[in-house]
Amino acid sequence: MPAYVPPSYANTVAPVPPPRNLDERARLRRAVVERLNNNPRTGRWFEAVTAAVAFQEREGHLVVPRFHVENGYDLGGFIHNIRNRYLCARPSKDKLDEEQVWIMEALGMVWRVNDTRFADVYIPAFTAFARREGHLRVPREHREHGIKLGHVTHNIRKQRRAGKYPQWRIDVLDVLGFEWQVLMPRAAMAGRLATQEPHHQGTRAPTEMRAGSAPSPDKGDRACLAGR
Repeated sequence: MPAYVPPSYANTVAPVPPPRNLDERARLRRAVVERLNNNPRTGRWFEAVTAAVAFQEREGHLVVPRFHVENGYDLGGFIHNIRNRYLCARPSKDKLDEEQVWIMEALGMVWRVNDTRFADVYIPAFTAFARREGHLRVPREHREHGIKLGHVTHNIRKQRRAGKYPQWRIDVLDVLGFEWQVLMPRAAMAGRLATQEPHHQGTRAPTEMRAGSAPSPDKGDRACLAGR
């Protein structure tokens, strides 16, 4: 199956930065410090930037877990707040300015984590399953290399039905052969209808009573009986 990259792929998913040598790291740090000094809004970022640089050089990325603490600093909370400020659609005084955006992107910031996870984790898993099985009808409980691919498939279909799934992801999955509607086999459907039919035949209308049974007392009658 040929690999597919949508036209807007590079603009939607943050590219993985190439490895930096020591000279490049030194130049980048000097540039970041200069930007920090020239912008009073980012003057308090020195501790955060130091923690971010340590994390990025050790892990190779800046996808920081939400509650991660780096050298005593709440780096996960900082990254979470910065990401929310960047992605906020409403105009706000807390919106990041160009200098702040440059600093975070120079450090390797990933603004849309879900897009990166879709590209780096889910697409390879779907591709491996399709090449092996010849289709993308992923069973509900199937795991692909430790990934709950069946649950992912179910959630993707659910989000698309609700109109909340990005169109560029739909285009990628269409090329891979993703099946958006998986019909139930006829044998299974016939068995389900057979089990439901006696239940519907045996139900009676609410007003229908058995022979010889007396009507239940209404609210007023129950009150009178309780007062006796």
